[in-house]
Amino acid sequence: MEAISKKINETVKKYGGEITSTDNLGSKKLAYPIGDAQVGNYLVIEFNGEAEKIKDLESELKLTPEVLRFSIALKKLKTQEEIEAEKVRKEKMAARAEKAEETKPEPAPKVSLEELDKKLGEILEGDII
Repeated sequence: MEAISKKINETVKKYGGEITSTDNLGSKKLAYPIGDAQVGNYLVIEFNGEAEKIKDLESELKLTPEVLRFSIALKKLKTQEEIEAEKVRKEKMAARAEKAEETKPEPAPKVSLEELDKKLGEILEGDII
């Protein structure tokens, strides 16, 4: 996947694009088979580029055999400060998730069926209901 990502990044740069972020979303089952492929790797690449060169970029991506499908969407141009702020925000979210994982309470011990039957018997005999 890294080689394919690098190849796509080089193609974007070839057409004057500046990569702002790359996220590998991993391998997922496709909704329908594309050729012989049942599974695809999803990659989100954000870049700044010139609108005039998008058609040429699309043409080259269509001819790239490793790319099954792609979509180019117009997005607000990110400044360097916004890119850095987004990185910091992602790092904070990862740290929070890691902290939450560490403080997760241990699961309650399993109770046997005999113990449950005994407890139910006590409840029913005691007119607690």
